[in-house]
Amino acid sequence: MTEFILPSNANYLNLRHRPPDKRLAPWVQCLWSMGRPGHLSESRTAKFYPDAGASLSIKLTSPHPIITLCFNKTTLIESVDTTALCLGIRFKANGTHCLLGLLPEAFTDTHYRLENELEPLGLLPVVERLYQLDSQQGLRLLETWLLHRLESQPPANSRITAIVQAIEALQLPPQQLGAALGFTRRTLERKLKREVGVTPGQLVAYARLNRARHGLLATTLPLTEVALQCGYYDQAHFTHAFQALTYETPAAYRKRKLSQIYKS
Repeated sequence: MTEFILPSNANYLNLRHRPPDKRLAPWVQCLWSMGRPGHLSESRTAKFYPDAGASLSIKLTSPHPIITLCFNKTTLIESVDTTALCLGIRFKANGTHCLLGLLPEAFTDTHYRLENELEPLGLLPVVERLYQLDSQQGLRLLETWLLHRLESQPPANSRITAIVQAIEALQLPPQQLGAALGFTRRTLERKLKREVGVTPGQLVAYARLNRARHGLLATTLPLTEVALQCGYYDQAHFTHAFQALTYETPAAYRKRKLSQIYKS
């Protein structure tokens, strides 16, 4: 299961997150809020790592909100604006397809501003109410909206959800999982590419990256041990794969993140 890692400057960004209702857990990683309305922000940047999920962000600017959706398949380094309250939902892989009926292939890797998609989702009336609520009340309202969609349009493809969950848990190779649930390799690749936006191999790579990031921060294990626990062949394979996705080596990542934590 993909886990949410708060950035080291979470307190400064006033970033808070909470798990979803258990009924939404197969498709939603967390709901989050960020920013201090009226706060004069310094220039801050943050890294957003790929995990085959997607972020729905609602920035409550005046007079109109900015609503975006981002399927990032690469690590994004972006400037973060904390002058307006922003609420969001972090979906797991295929969560946007199952709960919102949106396919990743229709969107770019950067933040895509939702416009024509909003009315069919029934999201505009919800967003208008967010202006009268505090952040926690707003997150509960967004959760209620998702639950309503779940009840009115139950996700149909439970087999793909089961495969995605098993791959993210690094339980079995995708081909074995697909065969066990009645998919040929070609069918599995086609369905994952359409509904999740990535190949089975990419999904495995993101799952290993997520587990490695946790291992680097939560333990003092040598890099070789972290590599083996996350399914890499050896430390060299680990370093190459990690750097290809994050633009820094595992050792540099660990040093940077721990240094930021100790300074905060």
